[in-house]
Amino acid sequence: MRYHQIKKSGNIMTGTCQSKPEIMENGKIKLYETWQWTSGDQSHGSSVLMEEE
Repeated sequence: MRYHQIKKSGNIMTGTCQSKPEIMENGKIKLYETWQWTSGDQSHGSSVLMEEE
């Protein structure tokens, strides 16, 4: 996906993200994400997001 984020300063940042979903045994979703900013310092990284109750 491509995304835009507005910082508290009002600056707009853009980036890309690839997410791989996993359905856990309890039925909740976990996303494994690899992302990169396409503006600013163009840094990149990975994140894991888990659905809460």
